[in-house]
Amino acid sequence: MKRFVQARAAAFRGAIGAALLPLVLGGCATTGINKGQINVISTADEVKMGQEMSAEVAKQYTIYNNAAVTAYVQGVGNKIVQHCDRQDIEYHFAVINKNEVNAFAIPGGYIYVYTELMRDADDEAELAAVIAHEVGHVAARHSTERMTAMYGYQFVASLVLGQNPNACAKLVTDMAATGGFLKYSRKDEHEADELGAKYLYAAGYDPRGMVDLLNKLKGLETTEPTKFDTWFMTHPATSERLARVETEIAGFAKLTSPVRNAAAYAKIKAQLPK
Repeated sequence: MKRFVQARAAAFRGAIGAALLPLVLGGCATTGINKGQINVISTADEVKMGQEMSAEVAKQYTIYNNAAVTAYVQGVGNKIVQHCDRQDIEYHFAVINKNEVNAFAIPGGYIYVYTELMRDADDEAELAAVIAHEVGHVAARHSTERMTAMYGYQFVASLVLGQNPNACAKLVTDMAATGGFLKYSRKDEHEADELGAKYLYAAGYDPRGMVDLLNKLKGLETTEPTKFDTWFMTHPATSERLARVETEIAGFAKLTSPVRNAAAYAKIKAQLPK
């Protein structure tokens, strides 16, 4: 009887916790581009979560700590961020040393680009296209929305409230297994492409940098598929993305002097690990 009462009490506390969770985590927190979408994680809690997860990323991944390369990527990121829809957080950019084509974002504005993806890009506009796509995920708050959908309110609450010290490590371990933070929905990936193309263009970069990069990745998927083991797990078909991006940028007015910065980028690529 005692165990039964304890079990009922625990279930009651769980139900109350679930009911109050949106209040605890800040209610329906949204940004300008996704008003009306429910996101139970407040901006302050998202930033805190991102700080903790970035520390865990540094433990589980090999960060390429080359000052010139990091500063370059941060500089490109800053140009994109100036034109994005979300200005209520700081953005941080880092490079992961791994022979794999990928990039990902975690909550709170932390964005990572792999050295192999940087090697495969031909110029700054193509690198900016990758960064703009990830900034699109951050601006639309895709990671916190997907985290809640995949792990549930209780797990998110334990992470935000610091009640589960192993939660961060679990999330980053899962992230390492899939090559990115979460498996975004097709809709999320296409929205990040759409937003990324707009940010790329607004920052003065040639928007065809995104098309050129996707074409290059499409070719590499066939010639060097081992580089894309996790990319296939986390992204829609490249041909599908290409068609949508082509349609998106077709509506942009022509830039007078679109930025590509091939020479400057070549110097940075020369500093990447072989």
